[in-house]
Amino acid sequence: MADHTAAAAPQCYPSSIADWLEFGAGHFRPLEGAEDIGRFGPANSGALAIEATALYSFVHALAANDTAFDLSACSLAPEVCGEHGLAAFRYCLHTHRSHPRNLPEELAWGGTGMSPKMSDQLALAAEVLAHLLSEGDREAFARLIEYEADCNILLPYHLEHVDHGYYRKRPPVPTQRFGTSYPESNAWRANILARALVAAPDHAHAAEWEESLVMHLANALSVPADAEDDTRIGGTTLSELHVGANLHPNFAMEHHGFFHPGYVNRALLSLFSVAYAYDDAGVERPSLLLRHVPEVWDVQRRLLLWDGRLAYPAGNDYPRYLWGLLYLLPVLTFMQHEYDDAVAGRAENKLADLLIREQCTCDEGSFCASRLEQWREEIEENEQTPPRRPAPSVYYRSQVDTPYYMALSWWWHRRNGPAEPASDADIDTALDEPFAEPDCGLVFQRSRERFASWSWNAYGCGAQGLVLPRDGDHMAEWRGNLISRFQVRGAPCDRQVLHHRERTFDGGFATIGTMATCDGHLTHTVAFAALPDGRTTLYCSNAVATAPTELLMHEGMCLNIANDIFNDNHRRLASQDCCRVVQGIGAAHEQIHADGPWLNLDEMLAVIAMDDRERFTVVVNGQRRADGYSLCYDEVLHPHQETRRTLYPGAVVEDAAVAFVTSLDSLGTARWPGRHLGPSCTRDNTRVVTVRGMNDRWYLLAASSNDEPIEVHLPLTMQAAGSRMLVGDPENFRLVGDGVVLMLPPREMLLVALAADAE
Repeated sequence: MADHTAAAAPQCYPSSIADWLEFGAGHFRPLEGAEDIGRFGPANSGALAIEATALYSFVHALAANDTAFDLSACSLAPEVCGEHGLAAFRYCLHTHRSHPRNLPEELAWGGTGMSPKMSDQLALAAEVLAHLLSEGDREAFARLIEYEADCNILLPYHLEHVDHGYYRKRPPVPTQRFGTSYPESNAWRANILARALVAAPDHAHAAEWEESLVMHLANALSVPADAEDDTRIGGTTLSELHVGANLHPNFAMEHHGFFHPGYVNRALLSLFSVAYAYDDAGVERPSLLLRHVPEVWDVQRRLLLWDGRLAYPAGNDYPRYLWGLLYLLPVLTFMQHEYDDAVAGRAENKLADLLIREQCTCDEGSFCASRLEQWREEIEENEQTPPRRPAPSVYYRSQVDTPYYMALSWWWHRRNGPAEPASDADIDTALDEPFAEPDCGLVFQRSRERFASWSWNAYGCGAQGLVLPRDGDHMAEWRGNLISRFQVRGAPCDRQVLHHRERTFDGGFATIGTMATCDGHLTHTVAFAALPDGRTTLYCSNAVATAPTELLMHEGMCLNIANDIFNDNHRRLASQDCCRVVQGIGAAHEQIHADGPWLNLDEMLAVIAMDDRERFTVVVNGQRRADGYSLCYDEVLHPHQETRRTLYPGAVVEDAAVAFVTSLDSLGTARWPGRHLGPSCTRDNTRVVTVRGMNDRWYLLAASSNDEPIEVHLPLTMQAAGSRMLVGDPENFRLVGDGVVLMLPPREMLLVALAADAE
């Protein structure tokens, strides 16, 4: 396999895709008795077999027809690639409900909620295959597009479609912004309606398609403020078209029950694809087509990490580093050319390099088959469906996703020409503003040396946080991070968020919230603050029993640290009493007890106890446990107890405080407590700490887990005159003599920059 990592995107795409072609061909199966068509993946893959086959068609058609693809080292000649692309395209045509061919052993598709997306992917393949399509192919494809457009005209709720028997399971234009939203489905429905109008503007149903297109576009990237927007759209206003919001007021999107940036990419991709379809047809784009794209992208781009990954602050319910991330590639391409976003160019280069580096670890040119091998074995060797999401059929689509989205990015670059990426300094400046979306309990910031976030509506765990150092995005495991686990006899390890509050300020953010845990047996409060120094993040956690409880196990903090191929399958762990290399995949399960007040990971992330509990437990697992068996990760626990305890109401279960400092080596970590920890106190489930940031400014954090107001006095050893309140009411902070008196409201926090305004 050639080394492509030295080339920048998009120059590396053709050679990387060419290396994949033989692997992909191994999953392509001509139908028995129907040699002119073929399917990618097994027959039991359901609707995703259609999508995977459409993607396969596009990749092979492009490889066959674009001279930039050098197939000399590949066993598939351009003619064979073209045959595969055409056979896959025809499979999708002939299995569609609009086609008269009878294929009883194959899935018939069309007229469903997801079929517009697959139709758009097939339309992209048709662009590349145009010179190979017969007149019959063109007629069949036109019928397919018209069928899908008809299935998305504005029929009343739950009305059976007279032409196609399409039964609408949701309202004609679905909207909802809490938990599950519909921007992606409204966007791809708009896409197929637009494609039908562009192809057949004089069709008998064109007026109905146009009406539905406008409604779906108005309610794709919709926000609550649209309900009051009187912008004229044809003969009506946006407010009259507005069915409901799919995005929160600050343009964050929830899907599958939590903030899900991967599906933002999917919604944008449908809109961008049809934007180019309008351009190619010489038809003016609708004014609604890219409405709110800049605002949505302003949120999305702040999640771009240093090595090309997209951050998932609220977790991820799919295998790591697959399609939610892969959708990003062509989105980055479009943003470069349409909006002159140089940050997108830099991110695309990094993401392409990340994907190709994994390809170099795989056999036969695949992009992720080696990492997902255990998932494949579970699917193919077990009769029952593996217990982990997603469905087994998704495995096969994951094998074609990377070459497809690379190919699509290449295709879009070819039509637009080169674009200039931004420098690191430009990115650091452009992305450092903190973001908060209170309606979904989300807050995050990407500074020059740190990504920090907190979510109060996280997938599978209720709440979670992230702290990542610069160039350390390979440390991330998105699910259940920085949230303690408690096992109580007779109760599930569940969490219900009772209340929370988020604040942002120049250079950082802070949040505090309370959860009912283990079926209400415990009350758990977490305060989390990313300090304005851009490197230090403070974490305070307090849990109290609310009923007689037998606690079986307590795993505090639960800092997940990925340990897989992306970091060469090992981590360097340093503490006060040890320094060792911890293997990732294949390591024996063990617990490493590190005595002392600090840990350092890979000379880039410091974890420092501020609660006098001078011990950390590192749990080494050695197996891929993330969804789809897609990533190996270890855990850092603080505190950690495996002995059973009987608790009574009011008993303190956890009272922990930890500082995370990014871009700090082990020597700096060892020195940090003596130089950066100031006076602190804990009283009545209230903790106050003072910390010197890496900008040499002192900060005071106070967090209360009480249901009643509490007054705390703390002597100070540093200058405090001219302090600035970052979080909280200034009346609750009073300097008295050589100390400070704090008045903390119930379950609230204060954050103060000490002497920030002193001369």
